[in-house]
Amino acid sequence: MPNNKSNIKQFLLDTKIQEVMDSPVITVKQTDEFAIVNEKIALYDLRHLPVVDDAGCIVGIITQRDLYQIHSPRRLEDGTWYYDDEELNEFVLMKVMIPKPFTLKAGNSLYEAIEATISHKFGCIPIVDDDNRPCGILTRHTILEFLIA
Repeated sequence: MPNNKSNIKQFLLDTKIQEVMDSPVITVKQTDEFAIVNEKIALYDLRHLPVVDDAGCIVGIITQRDLYQIHSPRRLEDGTWYYDDEELNEFVLMKVMIPKPFTLKAGNSLYEAIEATISHKFGCIPIVDDDNRPCGILTRHTILEFLIA
C-alpha cells in the first residue's frame, strides 16, 4: 500500500490548482450593500464570496454560513425562506467579513491546497494572481469533484 500512497501524493503535488479551481470567480466589493451577498449566493448557488476593494484586490471573504449567523432568514407562509434587504443592509460588509483570507496562486499544487484546507479547516481558498486579484476559487467540493471525475 505505501506505493499507492506515494503515487497519490505525487499526483497531488504534480496537479496545479489552475486545473481544479472554479474560474471566473464571483466576488463582492467591500463597499457593496450587504443584501448583495445574499443575492449573489442565491443567484450563483455559492457558499463562499471573496470580497475585493475598488482595485479588485482581495481584502476578505464572506460565506453563506456567515450570512446565516449574522442574520437568520424568515420563513414565509408557503415554506420558502426570505431575507429582507433592508434588514440585511443594516450590516456593513467590511465589518462582518473575514479579513485577509488565506490565498494561494494558480501554480501552487493541489497537495498544498489540501494540506492547508485540512490543517486550518478552510471551506475554500481564494486563488489570486500576482496583483492579489481573485482569479479562481478552490472549495472542498471542487477538490472532491476533481478527484472522482
